[in-house]
Amino acid sequence: MYKYTDHAKKMMETREISEHEAQTAIEKGKLEFTRTDEKGRGNEYTHSIVLKDTFPRKIMVGWAYDKDDIVILTVYEVKRKSR
Repeated sequence: MYKYTDHAKKMMETREISEHEAQTAIEKGKLEFTRTDEKGRGNEYTHSIVLKDTFPRKIMVGWAYDKDDIVILTVYEVKRKSR
């Protein structure tokens, strides 16, 4: 089950990113890196990036595992560099 922090909900609304896009990034995106929480809470944060076919932009999703749930912490668009 997916859960969203208040921060993630606000960022998704501001950036016009849907729950479907965020979940698809986690399920089908390319894993960029994993890191352990530096504040010692024991959470593992994983970040994934995906290029959307129906919405042509790159989406970065940060999430943590909480038992059987995935808690989405933040979501944002990765801007492409112009050449």
